[in-house]
Amino acid sequence: MSDPKPPLNAVLSAVLAFGLWGVLPVYWKQLGHLGSDVALAQRVVWTAVAVLPLLALRREWRGFMMSLRDMIVLKTHAWSAFLLAINWGVFVWAAQHGRILDCSLGYFINPLLNVLIGSRLFGERLSRLQKLSIASAACGVMTQLVLVGRFPWIGLLLAGSFALYGLARRRSPLGSLPGLAVETVVGVPVAALYLIWSQQGGATIWGTASIHDVLLIAGLGVITTIPLLGFAHGARQLPFALLGVLQFLAPTGQFLVGAFIYHETISAASLVSFGLIWTGVLLFCSDLWLRQPAKS
Repeated sequence: MSDPKPPLNAVLSAVLAFGLWGVLPVYWKQLGHLGSDVALAQRVVWTAVAVLPLLALRREWRGFMMSLRDMIVLKTHAWSAFLLAINWGVFVWAAQHGRILDCSLGYFINPLLNVLIGSRLFGERLSRLQKLSIASAACGVMTQLVLVGRFPWIGLLLAGSFALYGLARRRSPLGSLPGLAVETVVGVPVAALYLIWSQQGGATIWGTASIHDVLLIAGLGVITTIPLLGFAHGARQLPFALLGVLQFLAPTGQFLVGAFIYHETISAASLVSFGLIWTGVLLFCSDLWLRQPAKS
């Protein structure tokens, strides 16, 4: 018998999630005049506004409230919230300052970094292709440093913070939605105080206060929550190999947005660097498919 086909709604959910993450820089560009610090604080607040009603709709409110009384869970998610804030902050800043290609580099590297962390911290054995994929990506990073002449701190910080965020979430018993809710609730007081302080200092926390800006700011919770739920739905039902390949839609989209919509400069040396990283991605995806159970 052949393996059953993956559910179409799960595939579409994953494609929606990674596709939205791929074009997200366009959204942040629209809020460039807001400043990355204010935009980040607004994102935390409006994500809480979007997530909390969903908990009630999905009947997860009781478990969420119980988790707020568990100090171990709170400490775990305070740490994951800190890592997520770093990841969000760097991404927003980079998107608003013409560094979208650097963002894509980080999210191409991230899955390979996850494999490396799994081998070092959890004793997971690396296949030959996985070792080659990591080595190729490492050469790509070194090429950025040697040929391009700059340390790829944005890509490495995005990849590293998201990998550590994943490690932190592994320690939590909460699902994706309750976990995000706890993280945003933990971060809301800090974000709200920062917005108040910024406004008192003369910052325009609502941009131009036009309907366009207010709707974009209020929509931050939606554009954060929808892809997360799509990813969670896909991750529960799709084969790991298929999900592993689909996740590269996000950095691919970011690369295309940076290169062809905002015309960020791609030097020959940068192409060499990306080429090595893409080779690592190709080896990684090949390994995922080869590990799939044989069909009979």
